[in-house]
Amino acid sequence: MHPFLDVSSLTDEQILERLTRAYSYMNAQVSLGHNPTVHSIREVILDLEEERKKRLEKSMADAHDSKFPDKNKPIELGKLDD
Repeated sequence: MHPFLDVSSLTDEQILERLTRAYSYMNAQVSLGHNPTVHSIREVILDLEEERKKRLEKSMADAHDSKFPDKNKPIELGKLDD
């Protein structure tokens, strides 16, 4: 995690905006050969991508849970007669 950026406090739109800017800054720094800056920007990109992935997985899980609310309920298979 990057020490100067708390990505959990950002909105989804802010994350996408910062990812776009970070990729453009990184491309510019790569062309200039500023490796320490590129490394720092990559750390920020990784944190932003990880937060974005975590939010997407959570929203997919929430959608699945709302679609199948009884998924953990035991299934009644019936009884066997002796």
